[in-house]
Amino acid sequence: MENNGTPALGIGRKTFVATAAILIAVLLLAGLMTRVLPQGAFDRTLLDGRETPVAGSYRVISGDRLPIWRWFTAPAEVLWSDDAASVVVILLFVLLIGGTFQVLEQSGVLRAVMNGVMRRFSRRRYLLLALASLVSMLMGSTMGLFEETVTLVPMSIALAWSLGWDRFVGVGMSVLAVGCGFAAGTINPFTIGVTQRLAGLPAFSGILLRIGVFAIVYAVLFLFLYRYVRRIEADPSASLDRSLSAPDRAALADTDSRTNAPAGSAVAPFLIAFLLVFLYLGASIAVPALSDTALPVMAVLLTAGGILSGYRAGLGGRAVWGAFWKGTIALAPGAILILLAMGSKQILSAGGVMDTILQEAYLLIEGTGRYASVLMMYLFVLVLELFVGSSTAKAFLVMPLLLPLADLLGVTRQTAVQAYAFGDGFVNMAYPTNAVLLITLGIAGISFSSWFRWTWKLQLALAGISCAVLYGCVAIGYGPF
Repeated sequence: MENNGTPALGIGRKTFVATAAILIAVLLLAGLMTRVLPQGAFDRTLLDGRETPVAGSYRVISGDRLPIWRWFTAPAEVLWSDDAASVVVILLFVLLIGGTFQVLEQSGVLRAVMNGVMRRFSRRRYLLLALASLVSMLMGSTMGLFEETVTLVPMSIALAWSLGWDRFVGVGMSVLAVGCGFAAGTINPFTIGVTQRLAGLPAFSGILLRIGVFAIVYAVLFLFLYRYVRRIEADPSASLDRSLSAPDRAALADTDSRTNAPAGSAVAPFLIAFLLVFLYLGASIAVPALSDTALPVMAVLLTAGGILSGYRAGLGGRAVWGAFWKGTIALAPGAILILLAMGSKQILSAGGVMDTILQEAYLLIEGTGRYASVLMMYLFVLVLELFVGSSTAKAFLVMPLLLPLADLLGVTRQTAVQAYAFGDGFVNMAYPTNAVLLITLGIAGISFSSWFRWTWKLQLALAGISCAVLYGCVAIGYGPF
């Protein structure tokens, strides 16, 4: 199929309106909480350079309530809040990636890359599905990658189409798999690493159990994807993707890989840039400070590689930059959705009720037994994830409160760490307030309602696995303490 200049990535009007409506509803919920809950604050102390609450120091404070009009300005206020730098980097990353992949699509480079994969795996498509899902999960589980893997979405969707599948499978074997790996972390530095350090546990201790959890989650995810692809292969009308008709997908799957494919010299700059990205991400494991600049470095490398590939594929300068501009504009609505998603946390913080929510959860968990308390910890992180997406920020917010409580109730600190990892991780790909999910669905052109319809059973299964594992952790005294 030829590209006629239509943006390769873009956020449809219906997808934008439906997602924005959900996010505005969450903003209103956060605003109502600032009216209903008392304002309060914990004393704070510096831990590893971050302010963390001191257990038992909560006090009610008096002050003016957050004006209602600020509920609606909160998304803009994010741009000069403490999260401003991170938000701006994410916004620029999304726009640059949109432009880059439009150049790759319009020049035929993206299709050439997919053809290379197809030549190798044309008769082993299910093996490719298994390997792609495994590699994606490992990236989340070991390196703690999440935002960075959004770049995989366009290529994985193109690959899924080439195999006669759909957008959902493309997202499933890339970012959904990364999210599952992130939650089933083995040596994830942002959930396991940070929380174990806060808990005073040996770095990445208790790894044997987490490897077992990883294997179970991988099996469940692959079965979920495998059953879906077999269903749409047997009956293309069962696909939730209406972006391509069944004949279109079949035509893509049957396209001769040698037809109209750019030369290897055109593909090389982008592949080199992609390799450099993974080398940089690998280096960030040994040098954690590098992870702070991962998104801008990725954006620069991939953009440079994509534009060079566009030139070498024969696009003139005007065509290259025209395609880049189209791709950037096509993803611009995603910036609004990301700011809306960040706005709820801004409302709770500016309204002075974030610490009140922490205190109420603390009191609720305090009155339970060991088994109930670990599930309450898990549920509390699940709820807080709706408003605070950053795993590291959330760890410094809640773990100083949960760890002394775990000690008091006879729950091992290792179990508390696992409860946090489960609560923070899986719903990254379920909550509409998660910026990565919004970017992914925007790039894929999938509405949140369709996404929820496709994944709710998987999410339910993962929640059941999480609860069963946490019960087992309590039963065996999962240590070290």
